[in-house]
Amino acid sequence: MYEDLLPHTLPSETKRLDQMGRAHDPDTQAAIRRLNLPSASTCLDIGTGRGSVAIWLAQTMPDAKIVAGDLDLSSVRQNDLPNLKLAKMDVRTEDLGEGLYDLVHCRAVLCFLPTRTEILDRIRRALKPGGAFVVTEMDFGPIASGPSRFWASFWTAYLENAAAQDWDFEFGGQLPRLLAGLGFAEIDARYVQPILNHAGDTPGAAEAETWSLTLATLASKLIDNGHMPESMLREALEIIRNPNAWTAGPGFMVATARRPTQDA
Repeated sequence: MYEDLLPHTLPSETKRLDQMGRAHDPDTQAAIRRLNLPSASTCLDIGTGRGSVAIWLAQTMPDAKIVAGDLDLSSVRQNDLPNLKLAKMDVRTEDLGEGLYDLVHCRAVLCFLPTRTEILDRIRRALKPGGAFVVTEMDFGPIASGPSRFWASFWTAYLENAAAQDWDFEFGGQLPRLLAGLGFAEIDARYVQPILNHAGDTPGAAEAETWSLTLATLASKLIDNGHMPESMLREALEIIRNPNAWTAGPGFMVATARRPTQDA
C-alpha cells in the first residue's frame, strides 16, 4: 500500500509533503476560488497530509468549518485555528455521510486506491445539493510518450511499477468522463504539466524536489521489482536535480464538479 512505501514516519516525508504542497497549492487554491463558496461552508479535505489546503481554507474562510481527514494525522502542521478539526479517516472504508459538505477536496489520493470509482460516488453523496468537489489526480500518459526517448522510457517504467501495485497514474485523464457518469454536474477539468527546474523558489522547483525525494525513497522498490535498472533511475534523478535543465514533468488533472441541486 502507498502508506507502507511512503509513511509519514520517514525522515524525508515531511519535506516531501511540504514540497508537494508548494508545487500544487496554487492550482488547488485557484480552482477553489473559482467556485465562489459560501463564507460559512462546511469543507472536507481528504488525505490532508501536512494540512496545507485545510489550513488555507480555515484561514481564508474564518466562518467556515473545515475537517482535515487522513489515515495518519501526525504530519499536519501545528496551528490554533478554531474552525479546523482533525479526523482520522480511511476513505477506503469511511462512511462519508449524506449531504454534509459544501466542498470536498482531495489531491493525489484516489489513484492509489483500487475502489477509486466507488469512493467518487460516496464523495458525490457526501456533498450538499450544489456542493462542490475539487480533485487533482495524476495523468502520466502524455509524459510516457515524450518528449525524449529516454524520458518516455523512464516514465513508462514508473507507470508499470505503479500498475503492478494497482495504482492508476493515468486516472486523472479519466476523471471528467467518470465524474459525468456518476452524476456530477458543472464539470471543469484542466491539465497541468509542470516544468521541472531545481533552481529558485518556485512551484516548478518544488515539483522537482518532490520527485527527487519520491524517487530516492522508492529507489530500491523500483529497481528490485525489475521495472528499471539502477542506471535509468540515476540518470532520471540527474535530470530532475539539474538546476540548468528545464524538463517537462508528469502531468496532473485538476477538476471541479458539483452535485446537482436535484439528483437525477
